[in-house]
Amino acid sequence: MIVKRVCTLIILVTARYTNGENNGSFPDTFLFGVAISSYQSEGAWNVDGKSESIWDAFTHKNPSPIKGGHNGDVACDSYHRYKEDIALAAGLGLDFYRFSISWSRVLPTGYDNEVNEIGLQYYKNFVAEIRKYDMIPVATIYHWDLPNNLVSIGWDNLKMVDLFVNYSRVVIKNLPDVGVWLTINEPKQICHSGYGDTLLAPAKNSSGLAEYMCAYVVLKAHAETYHMYKEEFNNYTAKMSIVIDCQWYEPLTSSAADKEAAERFINFECGIYAHPIYIGDWPIDLKFRIYERSLMENYNKSRLPELTLEEINYIQGTADFFALNTYFTYMVNDVPEGDPNITSFQNDVRIEKTYVKGAQLGANGFPVVPWGVYKMLKYIKNAYNDPVILITEMGFSEYGLTLEDDLRILFFMDYFNATLEAMFQDGVQVIGISAWSLLDNFEWVDGYSAHFGFYYIDFTDPNLTRIPKKSVEFFKKLVEKKSLPILENYQNSGADNKIFNSIVNNLLGIFIIFYILFIQ
Repeated sequence: MIVKRVCTLIILVTARYTNGENNGSFPDTFLFGVAISSYQSEGAWNVDGKSESIWDAFTHKNPSPIKGGHNGDVACDSYHRYKEDIALAAGLGLDFYRFSISWSRVLPTGYDNEVNEIGLQYYKNFVAEIRKYDMIPVATIYHWDLPNNLVSIGWDNLKMVDLFVNYSRVVIKNLPDVGVWLTINEPKQICHSGYGDTLLAPAKNSSGLAEYMCAYVVLKAHAETYHMYKEEFNNYTAKMSIVIDCQWYEPLTSSAADKEAAERFINFECGIYAHPIYIGDWPIDLKFRIYERSLMENYNKSRLPELTLEEINYIQGTADFFALNTYFTYMVNDVPEGDPNITSFQNDVRIEKTYVKGAQLGANGFPVVPWGVYKMLKYIKNAYNDPVILITEMGFSEYGLTLEDDLRILFFMDYFNATLEAMFQDGVQVIGISAWSLLDNFEWVDGYSAHFGFYYIDFTDPNLTRIPKKSVEFFKKLVEKKSLPILENYQNSGADNKIFNSIVNNLLGIFIIFYILFIQ
């Protein structure tokens, strides 16, 4: 029953695992899901009253900032094919389906005085379709696609706080059957890559300045939304959190400087959002470091906005669980102080990162390091008062050259095993995992070159046929049995991934031969 699954998630938020042996099996109550996002999959960018988002504007630039000149105008066309996609997810036997809501589809002007009823009805139908298959709808209120009408305000402006709360109120009020609410997806990417850099929309390029103001605004917007939700919708039972992407950074050497550098980098990318919510205030090393650099650069105060005692108390505790996206690991070492005449995130964090020796890379460059997941989960447990964790994204990208996606299967084997190690050896409270992604979709600046999906899509084919990869059957069996198959081949989550290396080398060899014979 639907009610049983929703209640199970609520109960698990207060549940605890006891230490034990990892035998490759997940608890019976463990939840499996998949994830998508609106801009990456829906398409229909200007259909049924939807207005332009910052990602529509960004991908329509000339020259294009996206690999291959791609955009999300059509993407997977999930706006018209959501029933088909939800049925595919249900066919995997999943417990929940994570999706996001397009702000510009619901509120075309960005303001709540003009609601697009057609867009709102789409998400009502979407949630109902998920419920039809006895899956929990996990809704992300904001996954990067800000209405372009609000770009002049932006996430580095405090006016955004009220705008976001008002938007959130509209969708929460109209989607009472959502089982879990996630306010904002990966604020690090929004702030660092969108406001501190030019990698993601809106590409403001204000490193060391706008990105910290953005972090401040995002935290306030999340906290006010959380309080609004708890006060105005106290008859709702769905839990709420914010999705924080935390990657593991391993010290390059055993020196104190490198250990501090690794910890510092984690705090600049993950702790800057997690610490105020789960502990209170910014991380101490982050506060000190930005203040130190600010004075060095002749600012009269820190470039990091100060949190007042009232704000600290207001933000702290505004999450019912820890929603975690985690993908990769790097080695990190300390570097000399940067030019005092240059303000930048890089000069603030003062680190250098390198690949873990022998790590395989996904099509988007993410290095595969299973033991990093284990360390990240253990770190969150120890740093943030042992929270319940829902892994909201974890996945592997390949080039889409074959449906025999053995590399994805090996990725999930190793990463899931590392997760089990953290759960049963260290008592980390992981209650579920959402794989990214159900479908190959638009992967931001990588366009359609990186394939994360269980289902392959040829984006040059107007039919956009969903074709199952080998990993579909693997994942279906894993979810059904809640157990990893042939665990003995993957027992050591910190191993050198010899099987992984062998497959990669064979694939590369085949590609090189094909290139020499038929392309060159």
